[in-house]
Amino acid sequence: MIRLLLRSGTLALMVLVAGCAVNQESADFTAFHDAQPKSILVVPVVNESVDVQAPLSVLTTLPKTLGEKGYYIFPVNTVKTLLEYEGLYEPAVIHNTPPEQLASLFGADAILYVTIHEWTAQYVVLQTTTVVDFEYRIVNHDGAELWSARKQLSYTPQNHSSGNPLADLIASAITAALERADPNYLPLTRQANQQVFYQGATAIPPGPYSPNYKEYYLALENQEETAD
Repeated sequence: MIRLLLRSGTLALMVLVAGCAVNQESADFTAFHDAQPKSILVVPVVNESVDVQAPLSVLTTLPKTLGEKGYYIFPVNTVKTLLEYEGLYEPAVIHNTPPEQLASLFGADAILYVTIHEWTAQYVVLQTTTVVDFEYRIVNHDGAELWSARKQLSYTPQNHSSGNPLADLIASAITAALERADPNYLPLTRQANQQVFYQGATAIPPGPYSPNYKEYYLALENQEETAD
């Protein structure tokens, strides 16, 4: 029966993603524009979920996203090693360490802090919903906050109806079990990063290694002159 369902395509998945940014109706980038950081230190992620693999999964998705935005990102493995050499092992302790101290260790212009509030696969009846909830903060090397955002996303795989109620019921059970066994965390995490750093009111300015950097700040300068 399972092979028949797979062959008939009743297990084809349709991604349903619902996301929302929290308290991001009006982003103020004044401090970010003044600082214009060139390098960002991504420190270990604080994990408030029960999944011990969550922090590493999130951490590995950040350098590529920020690098493509035009910033120099310190290698996360090297950062972790050097922080441990300084006696900083726990992410919560690192997040509470003065930013000036962390920035001076690496010569970083800014620091990115990420907290995982939720990283779960919720199983209800014949449906599994994977949920992620991240909080992001970029702080200047002197401790001033430059930017913050929060992103919540969820994913629920759905089956196309085959017209056969029994077959659809079995297909739903299989789909829910597959998602529960191997939740769709990484694609959701990458999407959260993409939306936060690239889209809408939370999108950060391009970094100095982006081809859009000069154009962005020139337009900003012209806008300020026009306002004056």
